[in-house]
Order: sequence, then structure tokens, then C-alpha cells
Amino acid sequence: MRKINLDLKQFALPAPRIGSIETHSGYGPIPTSGQEVHVTIQRQRVRENPGYTPEKKLVHSFEAGPYEFVVSGRADGFVEATGLIEEIKSAFDIDELRAKLEREPNHPYVWQLRTYGYIHFQQTGQFPTLKLHLVSLRNFKSHDLNIELDLDGYEAWLKIRLEELVEETKEKEKLFKKRQKAGEEMTFPFSSPRKGQRELVDTISENLKSENPLLVQAPTGLGKTIGVLYPSLKEALPRGQRVVYVTPKNSQHQVAEEAVERLQEQGCKIRSLTITAKSKMCLKAEPLCNPQYCEFAKDYYKKVAEHDLVNKLSRLRSLDSEKLKKMGEEYQVCPFELSVEAIERADVVIGDYNYVFAPRSLIGRLAEPLLEPKEKANLVIDEAHNLPSRAQDYFSPSISTQQLALLEKDFSRLPPTFYMQAQALCQRARRLISSYGKDGVSKKVTIDLDPFLELEQDVREMTTSYLESETEILPQDPILRMMNMWSEFVASLTLSGEEFFQTYQKSTFTEMLKITCCDASEHLSLAYKEFKNVVAFSATLKPFTYYQELMGFPTESTKQVEFSSPFEKENRKLLIIPQISTKFSDRHASTGKIVETIQRITALKKGNYIALFPSFEFMRMVESKLSLPDFQILVQEREMKQKQTQEYLDELKSCQKPTLLLGVQGGVFSEGVDFPGDMLIGAFVIGPALPNFDFEREQIRSYYELRYGKEHAFNYAYVYPAMAKAIQSAGRVIRSETDRGVIVMLDSRFLQTSYYETMPEGWFTQSPQELVSRQILNDIKEFWETSV
Repeated sequence: MRKINLDLKQFALPAPRIGSIETHSGYGPIPTSGQEVHVTIQRQRVRENPGYTPEKKLVHSFEAGPYEFVVSGRADGFVEATGLIEEIKSAFDIDELRAKLEREPNHPYVWQLRTYGYIHFQQTGQFPTLKLHLVSLRNFKSHDLNIELDLDGYEAWLKIRLEELVEETKEKEKLFKKRQKAGEEMTFPFSSPRKGQRELVDTISENLKSENPLLVQAPTGLGKTIGVLYPSLKEALPRGQRVVYVTPKNSQHQVAEEAVERLQEQGCKIRSLTITAKSKMCLKAEPLCNPQYCEFAKDYYKKVAEHDLVNKLSRLRSLDSEKLKKMGEEYQVCPFELSVEAIERADVVIGDYNYVFAPRSLIGRLAEPLLEPKEKANLVIDEAHNLPSRAQDYFSPSISTQQLALLEKDFSRLPPTFYMQAQALCQRARRLISSYGKDGVSKKVTIDLDPFLELEQDVREMTTSYLESETEILPQDPILRMMNMWSEFVASLTLSGEEFFQTYQKSTFTEMLKITCCDASEHLSLAYKEFKNVVAFSATLKPFTYYQELMGFPTESTKQVEFSSPFEKENRKLLIIPQISTKFSDRHASTGKIVETIQRITALKKGNYIALFPSFEFMRMVESKLSLPDFQILVQEREMKQKQTQEYLDELKSCQKPTLLLGVQGGVFSEGVDFPGDMLIGAFVIGPALPNFDFEREQIRSYYELRYGKEHAFNYAYVYPAMAKAIQSAGRVIRSETDRGVIVMLDSRFLQTSYYETMPEGWFTQSPQELVSRQILNDIKEFWETSV
């Protein structure tokens, strides 16, 4: 018999499925918010009763068809003398949870406890006493629910559940074999790989055998997406596993999707799934997963089972938001949750970083092995230079009086009763924030959790009344926004460790409380453990030591490799102009020189150029003085809709009129966007975009001093993040072997060691001084006149 290992929580589900999408549905990953409460109660129980065993492991085998299902789990508490088995469930509102469990005897929580009891009975002959201990996360108020183990009823359920598992396992076996076959038959989709691409594939393939993490710096044009994805799949599929491919932005999914399509066109029978943000998938005005409000959440699990939707999904070769939305509308189920259901059947899952690395991630579903528990998926991290800062942001929430003021403006759309309640709660929130800044100075603080919990309870009660009323839920609903904003902040107040600090910050426009994560490397390293292999790649991962440390890769075992550009150096004119300072204190004085530089260089050859600045303010200063009558000037906005971004790109593509696009480094036009051919013939990188030299950033620098050494602190906090943006900006120009273009970098700091050590191989031979010209205009003119 084939042995199948199952976690008890996967096993103990209603059969057939019932239930809606809601906080305590009992499906999905276990909430992490109550773990400390569990431990506290367990310790208390041990003190009071020496016979109490916390985390009692229970294992039992169930035979069905050709399989032996080995079910294991850990009961929160066990007393052998009395046969008591206790499960602890925590919630913000235990009265609501208690009422739910009393109404729903088929709830997964109840089946979990019954299963522990049944295993105990089978192994000892002792009839157990089963207790659900419900405890409040706010005030430790508790309530006990006694659950009955009806043997006949349990075994009737067990028969149906085992039949389900036999069918599910047969489907998994089919999928396992399909993956193995696809892996054996898969061939590289290009008969003539680009220069360096074959070496990239071979390097990754060889490293995957060692199971050590890999950092790859590879320039544009190497074909690195398919060069990384192909060997990752080639290694994972024969093991029956998938590849999870994550990017920093939804807009960057397309490149990975196109790589998968290439493999499919070659006859490779793999299925892909692109996970899109819930807010973009939602079929309602507001993404609120509450069965009272949303018909797509109501009876979701029942409808998915009745209509066999998981198998319907698995028949499609690729899944994206449009296909999932269409199915969601047809069967009245949530499209986002459908995408989560589809993970198991997908061979490649493409999504945003947050699905793997954020506090509320999908990592349990993404990394779940298929049939073989020791085998895990492979993880590919695209544009990996973004990961340290993005991960820090996931653990650095803030709450400000400015945010509250915006909410208050929108409260005017509410009915009078809720308007008054919401306004009053906002005023309390303002006073709470302001109470930390009586002296009006930005400073480190220690935030007291209790008043925030009390206010959250009141916001939650108002939100419940609001949802139960006849009031129509508005798009971008202010009450729901307030609930989410406050709850997320309060949940993060429990984050602790030397890498976290809390601040009160005051500026002209707002007062703010913020939790700052200086270094998310430990959180990232925990995520990597869920995967067999991790490959992180980007065009900017130097110095490797910096990225390795802040990305949480192990020092000893991580391999680092850099590839050179496959393009001819003669196609690129790269210059540094050190005579122009872009330091904050020099910007007013330098604006005229920057304007003159742009005007004189663009006059040498008409075409499309981009100028990328450290900030919007600096960009506007230069824009106000520019005079380019033969050019149209496009200016990036702070909040640009995707439609406007695409309109700008279409303008550049049309090449109807010479165009200068002004933007910011680290923005939508400086990373993850292709400008092939004549779409862009030149880029001006206006200085390194160092982070603001402010109170919070200096606290981060102090942390780096303690953790990584004084000699690295300034570079880690300021220089390296800035240079990643500068190099990404410079990389927009040359995107193919036929592209030719000019890259002009303005600032003397580009000649300093800590700045130029981040530059890619091939930019200069010995020293960046090679990129400084005495005859800038003549050199550029000669470059354009020389045909390659």
C-alpha cells in the first residue's frame, strides 16, 4: 500500500464540504496571532496539573483503497488519567466564535477535536473527554465548549472522508506522473541560445544539485527569465513539484508568463497560474470576505465541492485573473480564493513577493509538497534587489493623522449615525497618536498596546453594526478602510526583536506612529526553508555580501555568480559627468547645469530620452527650466494609473515626435520596463537617489552599525539602495543586440569606491575615471556618427 502522510488539520474537514469564507471558517492556514496565548495557557495548565501534556502528538493510520493514510497532529493539551483532550482556539471576539461553533457541529475545528478523540479511543480503548477552550486575544476572557464523540456518527463521516481522499490522491498521482513526464521531455525553447544564456542555464542546473541558495547578477539581454525558469522547472518537475516565481510588482508577471508560453509552444505540457491581488480580482465594490455581505464568499466551500471546480480549473493550460473571474461569476464563488485552490494543480505559480514573504502570505499553499512530503517546490525571485526593502516594508506599518483626515473627508458619504460614530473614533485615534508627541519632537517611543486594542474593539463593533445595517457598502469604503488600517497596525504592535523600533514622527502636515523593521533577513530565511531550492536574480546584486546578508541567505553555503552583458560595448556610450553635484544642498545651484546638459546632448540626435531623478521635487525644478521646442515632454506623476503609464509607453513606441520622459529613480519607468529599439536612445541618471537623511533612516543606520559593523553602516543604509536604483535606471537603454544608446550619469559620487563597487562588470576596465570625458559633446557626436 502506498503510504500518504497527512496533517490532521488537512484530514479533519467536513465531508462533503460546507462553509463560507470568513475569519473562522476553519479552512486555510492557522492564524499566527494567537500562538503566544496558546503557550501561556499551556504553561498555566502544566503548573495547575502536573499530568497535563501540551502538544501531545497523536498518529494513526487509516486504510482505504490502495492507500494507507497516516494522519498526525498535536493536540494542544492532553491529560492521560482522565482522557481529556483540549484544543485552544483564540479570537478577538470569542462570543462570536462560540455562537458560530454552537451553530455549526460540522465546523472543521470540531472535526479536528473529534479526530484526536477517535485516535485516542482506537489506541487505548479509553473514551475521551473533548473540550474546545476559547480565549479572547484582547482580555483573556475564556469559554469552554464540550464536544461529544459519537462513534457511529464519526465513522459515517470517516467513510465519506476516506473516499474523498482516495479520489484526491489518485488525482495527485496522475499530476505527479504528468510532471515527471513533462520534466523528462522538456527542452530549451531556443535552438540557438544567446551569448551567455547557455552558461547561465548550466550554472543554475549545476547549483540546483547542491541545494544551496544562488544569487545571480545577470544583465538585460541575456534572456535571464527563461534562463532561470527552465532549469528550475527541469529540476522540480521530475520530483513531481512546482516552481514558484515571484516578482516585486504585478506588472512584471508578463515576462514570466511569456517564458512559460515559450515552453508550452515547444510542446511542454505544463500548467501555469498567475495570482493577482485580491483587490483586483474582487467582483464586489469592496474586497470584504464576509458571507453576510458577499454572495461569492457565502457557501464558497460547498459550491466549490458541488461543482468540482478544482478539477475544472486543472483542465485549463494557463490561469489568469480574467479566466478566474469568469468562473467566479458563473458559479458565484470568489475568484481570488479559486486562484488559491488552483495552486496545487499548477506547475508554475507566478505572483507578487507578498504571497511568499508578507506576514499573511500563502506560503503554506505555495510550498505544500505533492505526495512526497520530503520534496519541496523551487522558488525563483525576480528583480531580487527589491526584496530587502520590500520585506522591511511588510513589517513596518504606520498610522498617521493625515491618513485619518483623509478618512474623515470620506465619512461625509455615510448615513448620519455612522458618520457621527466614525468621526468620534477618528478623533480618539488622533488624540492617541498625538499623546506620544507632547514635546513635538520626532523620537523613539514604546507604544502601549492596551489603548490601541480598546479602540480597535470599538472600531470592530461599529464595523459589525455597519455591515449588519441596510447601508450600501461603498467602493473604497471609509469604515472598512479604517477597520483594516487600525487592525493591521495593532496586529504589528506585537512584533519584537532588536531589528524593530517604534517612533513618533512629526512633520508640517502630519503626526505619525510607526513600527520600523530595519532588517527582515530572519523573516526571509524562515520562508526559504519551505522550499528545496532558491534562486534570486537581478541586474543589480552587487556587492553580493550586502544582498546576501539583508536577504537572509546563509553566509557559508550561498553561491554568487555574475554574468557580463552579451551586447557589444560599442553599442553603448556610458559617461559620468562629475562636475555637476546633485546633493540636496546643491540642487538649486545645479538645476541650470542639468538643464543645459540635457538640452545640448538631446540636440545631437533627435529621438526618445529619459531623465530619472532622485525625487519628484528635484524633477519639477528641472522641468520648470527646460526648453526643448522640438521635443514633447512627458512627466511622471506621483500616483499614476496603469492606463496613463501605458499611454506614455505607447507614445514612446510610436516615435512620432522626439520625446523626453521625466521620471524618478525606483519608479514605474526605471525598473521592470522594456524600451527596445528606438523607443529609447538615451538616459540621464541625475545623481544617486540616496534615501532621505532623516531621524528614522539614522536609527536604521545605527542598527546596521551594531549588526554589520561601523564600516558598512552608511553604505547599507544609504549608498547601496541608491545605487541599485541608479543602475536599474541606466539599464533601460540597451535592451537588445541591435539597440544603441547614450547613458549619462551626473554626479561626482559615482567615482567614489562605495558607489562604483556596485557597478556591473564591463562598465569600465580598471577605474570609473575611464567614463569621464574631457569632450563630452564631441564624444557623443562621434558615437552617433560611428556605425556599428
